[in-house]
Amino acid sequence: MLALRVFALVSMLAVAAGDTSARDSAPMPGGSGAALGMTLIAGRLVTCHDIRGVAVHTMQVTGLGDVGRAGVVNRVPIIAIDPDIIGKLPDKLALFFFQHECAHHVLGHWFQPSTTMEVEADCWAIKHDRDRGNLSRDEVRSFAPFLARSGGSPFGHLPGPERAKQLVKCFDAP
Repeated sequence: MLALRVFALVSMLAVAAGDTSARDSAPMPGGSGAALGMTLIAGRLVTCHDIRGVAVHTMQVTGLGDVGRAGVVNRVPIIAIDPDIIGKLPDKLALFFFQHECAHHVLGHWFQPSTTMEVEADCWAIKHDRDRGNLSRDEVRSFAPFLARSGGSPFGHLPGPERAKQLVKCFDAP
């Protein structure tokens, strides 16, 4: 578990240091790059601001080993996204994973990851897109086959089938 945390920290530091395998999020149409706090995920412009209202910088990091990670480097909130992984997902699932990482910033989940924090981030992400009319219950249910392959994570993510059920519960909750 310590090795995974060290790897995550090293990955985030590589992002901050400008590692050649890390780059700014996908350029916006007609622009030279995504504005701070904005990025393109599944062809949609999305934004994220942390609990303090600070824009979260999104970086593409190949070889991250996960869809995404949220972190803070030198007081700068960062979401690292692996374009090779997120690019293979259905659009709504890709957007969910971005919102999940954003939720960690919105909810102030910067230290000591836990199962409780992961469930809270999942629920925030589902409700965020549901409340904006961007996600239906059937679309949430369609995530199950993709999540089923996951046995959970050392960071506290629920095992896939349990996580899929929890996402539907989050969707149905007020």
